[in-house]
Amino acid sequence: MNTLCLYTLNYPYGLGEQFLETEIKYLSKSFNQIYIIPFQIFGKKRHLPENTKVMKLHFELYPKSKIFGNIGKWPIYCLSDIIRIKNIKNIVHLLFKISCYAESLYVFLEKNKITNAIHYTYWFDHYATLLSILRSKNRIQYFISRAHGYDLYNERREEGYIPFRKLQLQYVAKLYLISRHGLKYITEKYPKYKTKYKLSYLGIDNIINSIKEKQTPSYLLVSCSRIVDIKRVDKIIESLAFIKDISVKWVHFGDGPLFGEIKKLADQLLPENIEAVFFGHVDNKDIYKFYLTEKVDCFINLSSTEGLPVSIMEAISFGIPIVATNVGGSSEIVTAKVGILVQADFEVEDVKNIILQMLLAKSRNSLFRNGVHKFWEENFNASRNYPNFIDNILSDYKPSKSIENHEI
Repeated sequence: MNTLCLYTLNYPYGLGEQFLETEIKYLSKSFNQIYIIPFQIFGKKRHLPENTKVMKLHFELYPKSKIFGNIGKWPIYCLSDIIRIKNIKNIVHLLFKISCYAESLYVFLEKNKITNAIHYTYWFDHYATLLSILRSKNRIQYFISRAHGYDLYNERREEGYIPFRKLQLQYVAKLYLISRHGLKYITEKYPKYKTKYKLSYLGIDNIINSIKEKQTPSYLLVSCSRIVDIKRVDKIIESLAFIKDISVKWVHFGDGPLFGEIKKLADQLLPENIEAVFFGHVDNKDIYKFYLTEKVDCFINLSSTEGLPVSIMEAISFGIPIVATNVGGSSEIVTAKVGILVQADFEVEDVKNIILQMLLAKSRNSLFRNGVHKFWEENFNASRNYPNFIDNILSDYKPSKSIENHEI
């Protein structure tokens, strides 16, 4: 049986991890059965392919004697993390909790007879730690992972490091980075495991047949992100506030804890020639419909940190030019063929000038917009990227006949 266990944060529930909605369609064509195992479950369940089933895992706490009696060798790879914790009771509690979670996962996999599946964790974090523990005990034989941004860059964490990283790298079979920037980052940080690293871009399906020109007097600018500090939506407002001579409608898709504050700032700062529309959270299919019908002039992203933005992939698949900050893997998707990069430590007046340059010189140039779409086709087309990713998984996977069954 060609079986895949896909580990997510909350997908297919709730609103996040939208990019998996495209990937799951390709995975379902290549595997007979897919089991999705979310780390947490809340929100409405989204549509899934017929051969895809959601499995609800409940983590248990076991007697300490059972857990610590055969903890295994995996803590060896966590010593650098353990010594950061000064309180010995906290160390013991952490090891116990992680061991219990790993045991719960193993019991769950055994009960459902899927230990021999290909195990694929979409984020290189919690589940990667638990699967590493099971791999160290020979309870599973193989797992792979993607790594994006928050689960990759130490600098994105308040603590300045990602717990259990060396353990994860020791036992993951392949780690697929979604950007060259991420590949370079982890190779420099952990060169010992470089043979496990591989670049694998995400992708967007093609929706449009041709690029249509727009001749209306008002320009349409779009942004799409959670409204949180690192997305710097306030800087979009401050930049637009300097534009006085042309009419611009700015539409933002996405909500977040700063939603009310950002709307208030827009009301305070934007002049009459700049119209701001906040749609809050909108399903991907509705954003695509907007891109199809509204003929967007430019997409803008001023984040202070990124992996490789899927929102930009979506925009360029419609031939929409981009203005974005040069952070993370953004330079891999925003080249001179696609748009204009802004320095990470920009001044808002500089962003204003770049927006004007884009709107007045590039956004309605059909040759340029066709080039944007072509760049997407060559680099971020789902129909190419996901089959290549799946072929790579299957060609690397060499299942053994059995896995030793160890009691803990």
